[in-house]
Amino acid sequence: MARHGRTTRTPVSPRDPALLADARIPGPRPSTGINNERAATPRDELALLAKCLLSEPTDRNLWRQQLSLTRVLDWLEEFPADTWQDRWLLSGSDDQGSAWGPQGLSAGTRSRFTTGLGILIVLQVVRPSYGWLFGSRLLGVYDAYRRHNQAALFSELRERADGREGCDEHATDALNLLTRMSIVTGKDLLDFELEDLTDYAQARRATGRTVASLPFAYEILHAVGGLKDSPPTLRQAQARGQLTPAELVDRHPITDRAVRDVLVHYIAERSGALDYGSLVNQAQMLADLFWGDLERHHPGIASLNLPDTVAQEWKQRVRVLPDGRPRRTYHGVFLAVRSFYLDLLQWSMEDPARWAQWAAPCPISEADIRGYLKETRHRQARMQQRTRTLVPVLPQLVRAAEDRLHRATLLLDAARSAKLGEEFTIEDRRYRRTGRKCSNWRPTALFITQADEPGPRFDAECEENNAFWTWAGIEVLRRTGTRIEELLELTHLSLRQYQAPTGETVPLLQISPSKTDRERVIPADPDLVAVLARIIRRIKGPAERVPLLNRYDGYERVFGPPLPHLFQCPSQHRLQVISANRIRELLTDLALRAGIVDVDGTPLRFTPHDFRRIFSTETVNGGLPIHIAAKLLGHLDLNTTQAYVAVYPEEVIRHYRQFVDQRRTHRPSEEYREPSDTEWQEFRDHFSLRKVALGTCDRPYGTPCQHENACVRCPMLRLDLAQEPRLLEIETNTRKRLGEAQRMQWLGEVAGLQESLRHIATKKQQVERLREQSDHGEAGENALG
Repeated sequence: MARHGRTTRTPVSPRDPALLADARIPGPRPSTGINNERAATPRDELALLAKCLLSEPTDRNLWRQQLSLTRVLDWLEEFPADTWQDRWLLSGSDDQGSAWGPQGLSAGTRSRFTTGLGILIVLQVVRPSYGWLFGSRLLGVYDAYRRHNQAALFSELRERADGREGCDEHATDALNLLTRMSIVTGKDLLDFELEDLTDYAQARRATGRTVASLPFAYEILHAVGGLKDSPPTLRQAQARGQLTPAELVDRHPITDRAVRDVLVHYIAERSGALDYGSLVNQAQMLADLFWGDLERHHPGIASLNLPDTVAQEWKQRVRVLPDGRPRRTYHGVFLAVRSFYLDLLQWSMEDPARWAQWAAPCPISEADIRGYLKETRHRQARMQQRTRTLVPVLPQLVRAAEDRLHRATLLLDAARSAKLGEEFTIEDRRYRRTGRKCSNWRPTALFITQADEPGPRFDAECEENNAFWTWAGIEVLRRTGTRIEELLELTHLSLRQYQAPTGETVPLLQISPSKTDRERVIPADPDLVAVLARIIRRIKGPAERVPLLNRYDGYERVFGPPLPHLFQCPSQHRLQVISANRIRELLTDLALRAGIVDVDGTPLRFTPHDFRRIFSTETVNGGLPIHIAAKLLGHLDLNTTQAYVAVYPEEVIRHYRQFVDQRRTHRPSEEYREPSDTEWQEFRDHFSLRKVALGTCDRPYGTPCQHENACVRCPMLRLDLAQEPRLLEIETNTRKRLGEAQRMQWLGEVAGLQESLRHIATKKQQVERLREQSDHGEAGENALG
């Protein structure tokens, strides 16, 4: 079944950097242009050029510079070559890393060698490899290189980097990256190509290091006019795009050319009716699991008309995975092969000249696919059982997300106001603002650690960011029942309003076309509006607008247009739309943190699609007609909705109710009589008596007040926001009484008053939560307006 309705085709990149895992590690490239002339510059001219590098050319500075330059040039002249670059390569130092140069040098002499080599690098006379640069600490050389080579362009790059609201270290890291590329390649910045960035990434990964700043460097270079005719982001440049039918089939080697061609033509015909993801699966099942398997086990086979023994052997093999485990999806392979044969048979009657030669008896009979329905029912049963397991623990997950976000927000606020090394207390736990491991790695990061218990430090900003998007994802998923791709496609434009005939304004959430290729609109309750409003306030930029971003659809392998996506956050020094895998990781991490387990102690985890099933179950169980639920979920068939709803069949419920009714006939009639006037009056008075000074008592009917009207201590009290001043008066009076009891040494009174103050603090927190919920609701209405 198709997952998406979009079938847009995009051209395939002629060279995909993502596929260059086995590419060679690049070394210095041959010199070209002026660099070639520089590499052969005589010694006396190099000395004159080196003087221009000094900002303060005093006699002593000139003497030191000339001494360092003379030492390294004398050493390089020991190797027979025409250029300084060739002498450097002959010395073998390029492969020695920090151990380069003559051996047995003193620290002072080695320092002069390093200074002299740095001068040659800045003058573009010697160009070491990436491996050598990664192993050398030449940050000062990088600064000098930028001042004396394309200084105006490097300055513009710095301005672009700082204008991205990135931290200083991120901008410097990106500039150092581009500087290394310029040193190694000998190219001007505006002459860089995508292949140069790919070579850098390969060399960086070969040393076991990350290339997190590469996308940031790509974007600022593109912003100043580099990487001509390339997309604005590295991810777009490296995206593989959608493969053609021929490329999809050729990923699986097929010996017989004629069969390969018919598979390509068949996939091309099916591409008009299938989305790209389904097309990829179809090509893999036919070209690899079907015909590829036949060629591997029956060399020389060249006809679709399979002998019965060959077909039977293949059907047995496809039921088992290469590692010996049973293949649970083998029915899908059977259906794909059966469709292939039946389509060819039908097309042979419509266009015999093209397809008749390939019409053959289908090796998959109806009996072979009969088990598909059974497997489908088993899968639905497993999903329904999973939903019934997760529904009771969903409130626990929601509370865990709210508590984590509340704690992370407090930690972030405290960390921002704390100085380095300072301790602070959050919710009875002490934390310490810690420093960084090295001077040039994220100096602005807010790292904190627990002061009471030893443990790893963590980034307060990163923790708050993860906590917020975990909470936001859970709230939107459970209140809308959207698919994960629909969630990530929500934009600021998705929020709409509807003016009802009564004059009431109803907020609506517009869901973009996805699996069924049909757009739908669902009403948004006040809680959902408050969540969306909070998201919008968070992601708005300095211009009070939601930034426009391109979202990459990993299933369709296409980039969407720039839109104000709601689920966006900084990642790798720039804004990006959150990926589906990131949402899954956040949900899994929260379930582990919260310790959510089944009745037998098995850890439980939530996936985005679990919330869709829970939503459908709760809406139908809550009385919503199933055809309305199908509209909200975007299902075209009511049977699909029924499969999502983890409830008992209607016949079972009806018969059980009949059983209960029959059982009542054997029970005392007194249990089922009409209530008397006195009993009814008592029932109504119960709700009137629940009204107290501070709010409303939520104790259930038929239960007396267990706290002797000491409402401030009662957990059943729901405070009225208008009564907050009265609560503060009670707190002030209690503190006065506590002070008197402590002076008079009334220890029993002291313990009771302290207990009352503890409960008063809890009630004040309840007031804050109620006020925050009220503010979010009002802000949501304003955001929608």
